[in-house]
Amino acid sequence: MNKPNFLIIMSDEHSAQYSSVYGHPIIKTPNMDKMAKKGATFTNNVCNSPLCVPSRASFMTGQYVSNNEVWDNTKPMPSDKITWPYILRNNGYEAVLSGKMHLIGVDNLHGFERNLSYDPHIDEPLPHYSWEEGITKASKPWNHINEAREGTSPMIEADNKIEKESISFLSDKNRNKNPFALCVGFIAPHFPFIVPEKYFNEYFPDNIIMPDPPPGHLNQLSNHSKRLREMFGLDYNWNEIQIRKSIAAYYGLCTFLDEKIGNLINALKENNLFDNTIIIYTSDHGDMLGEHGLWRKMSFYDQSVRVPLQIIGPKFISGQVDKPVSNLDLFPTILDAANIDLDQYEYDGQSLINVLTTGNEDSLDDYVISEYFAHGTENPIGMVQKNEWKLIYEHDKNPKVELFNLNKDPHEYNNLSPNPEYHKIIKELSGKLINLWGDPEKLRKKIIYDQNSRKIIRKFAGTGNFF
Repeated sequence: MNKPNFLIIMSDEHSAQYSSVYGHPIIKTPNMDKMAKKGATFTNNVCNSPLCVPSRASFMTGQYVSNNEVWDNTKPMPSDKITWPYILRNNGYEAVLSGKMHLIGVDNLHGFERNLSYDPHIDEPLPHYSWEEGITKASKPWNHINEAREGTSPMIEADNKIEKESISFLSDKNRNKNPFALCVGFIAPHFPFIVPEKYFNEYFPDNIIMPDPPPGHLNQLSNHSKRLREMFGLDYNWNEIQIRKSIAAYYGLCTFLDEKIGNLINALKENNLFDNTIIIYTSDHGDMLGEHGLWRKMSFYDQSVRVPLQIIGPKFISGQVDKPVSNLDLFPTILDAANIDLDQYEYDGQSLINVLTTGNEDSLDDYVISEYFAHGTENPIGMVQKNEWKLIYEHDKNPKVELFNLNKDPHEYNNLSPNPEYHKIIKELSGKLINLWGDPEKLRKKIIYDQNSRKIIRKFAGTGNFF
């Protein structure tokens, strides 16, 4: 049997719920709809950290952030860390990247042979934060709301080039000679909230859903959510037109992205590659888009942490998989699909091949974990989801806990943790997180030491020279 090819598409900041296939009543994503008819759609897939660099490091290594120690957006992944592109190449594959993977530092490939286009998000180093410095209040509102509009931007141009170079790769007449893994990293629908006119006008001004939290909800937000609002200037009262423009542009970027997904799949078909190619679509995290008074990511609310996962492949099922899974499951899934012995490697995820071939969800773990150790907090924070239950846990002398029943409260407005009736499920889910972390205070001190060390290195090596 021929080894399967892989087309792996990872977008940036695409919440699962902002697509028609995941139930959005307005946003048009027809190519994701087509994928759902031909393959598996995982309805409860989460990223393993709601932030670009650590989320992508987990995807590449199959390890939780607390294990691979890529804590935040200024932490480079060590070049000796094994990744699925390295392993595929060791087994006869050509593994190439086209676009973003946000692999900062001196090594921007981590196993990929080359980048067919470029990653615009590594051009400018990001700010470095230390928990010991505390939370700094933003001096002005977050700028991307007031900049929302129709038009083009360097990120739109980047995605057009990423698409072009990816299709060129798939169209090479020699592409059938050796198995390949093409990983395409689009920027959309990540801000800036700027999208070409035809996509913008599809939704602006009235074809959107405005945030509508219950009265008093913003006053009851968790400490973490309040810190994010304060630190990033998200607590500003923008005028309604600008909010509508921002949401319409994001919706438009989702449709813009979906069009590119369809074009890549069509290129597989046109070059007789489709029948022997496994197609995976996911995203690194979502965007809050004004819900719960938040924008951007960095949160464990559904808009930020639940991301699409669709997989098409030879002899794979079509239909929904409802049990929770996460992006670190893709490391063993890709290797398993390539008939590579998983026992050779250390990873935290689970292969999804059994459920993809049989449809039997009983083989899957019954919980998932996501972690956050970056800016906007002062302590390790984690999320555990099991069936209808979602726990958010912030380490402290007196740990801060939120508990939501996603079946009864899908919008996550009603924190059940103060109710003693739910003590048992809180203890069970928090125990899974503590079991992963070990001593949370030691973990906190380890992260702070790393943050402070990088601060000194940046001071003398220069911003951007290493990270």
